[in-house]
Amino acid sequence: MVTPVDMVLASDIDQQGVTSPEQEQFNLLVRQAEELTQKMDTLRKTVDQYRVLHASTLPPLRRRHSSLLRDMTLWLDHRVSLGTLPQKQHRLMCRLICRLAADFAKAGDKEMRVLHDRYSDESLADIELAQAAKTQSYFEEMMGKSFGEEEPFETVDDVLHARFEHIRKESEARAQAKEARKSKRGRSAYMMQADQLLEDSESALRTIYRQLASALHPDREYDPDARAHKNQLMSEANTAYARRDLLALLQLQYQANLTEKKIASSLAQDKLASLNALLAERMKTMHRELRDLELHAAAEFVLAPSITITVASLKHHLTHLQKGLQADIALVKSDFAAVQTDKGLVRWLKEQEEPA
Repeated sequence: MVTPVDMVLASDIDQQGVTSPEQEQFNLLVRQAEELTQKMDTLRKTVDQYRVLHASTLPPLRRRHSSLLRDMTLWLDHRVSLGTLPQKQHRLMCRLICRLAADFAKAGDKEMRVLHDRYSDESLADIELAQAAKTQSYFEEMMGKSFGEEEPFETVDDVLHARFEHIRKESEARAQAKEARKSKRGRSAYMMQADQLLEDSESALRTIYRQLASALHPDREYDPDARAHKNQLMSEANTAYARRDLLALLQLQYQANLTEKKIASSLAQDKLASLNALLAERMKTMHRELRDLELHAAAEFVLAPSITITVASLKHHLTHLQKGLQADIALVKSDFAAVQTDKGLVRWLKEQEEPA
């Protein structure tokens, strides 16, 4: 398959008899950009497919596990209410109920919040306030200044949100101060050179875009299907030009079946340095985008940041989580069956005493 790079290379050799260093760099950058684009497309498709499988496999198991734990918590409450447990076992049962009910309460279960507060010396709201105050104090000691409001934070999550918002505002203030200092210093030779490079690349992009727009003009096409195809390509060209995506414009030139001569004319030799700089910047952005995709996937599915995301690695991860949840469900079922008798309850409590 002939790519835009191959056609540009052939034109340059025809015109000069040899590929220039600028042309070689341009060809290399475009090939690398195409490889990165393919990697990102593959990663997006892999993550999208895994997301569907993940959503259909794990949530039902988690709901089943949560439902069993909730039923067991309510049963433990019922068993305590009978008032027949020895004092030591009674205290341990109360701690277990508090621990189990707290997890549900923090997820919004109001009945479990009431149940927790019934067995705890402190209400869950008071516990959360104390944790939030401790977290706020830690951050303020580390920062050397306060960042809270007049009203105390209700939860640790509120503290973390306020902390991140404080960091964001400080970052914006530093960026604004940096820009202000730059404007006061005036324009350096380096900045003027950068402006010239930007102007040259903009000029080259306009040349490519105008040539593409001319080739895709719908009034020049009488076949309805071909006209619709050109309209679609023109829409993509407008989007690519708006984001200054040279690689996308080159690919659209190929899809529009432009001749080698036209492509060569759109990439005049004196513009190649500017286009190479533009492509190099685009490559940096693409590397960041690829890493962001990997990090977002790792955060979404609780993967190790160092993992290489492939179909095989995601399948292995899903199988591991699935087996873990199935084991947890089996354990809760076993515990629930065991505590139905007094003898089984005593044995189960002994097993829970150290973790509690």
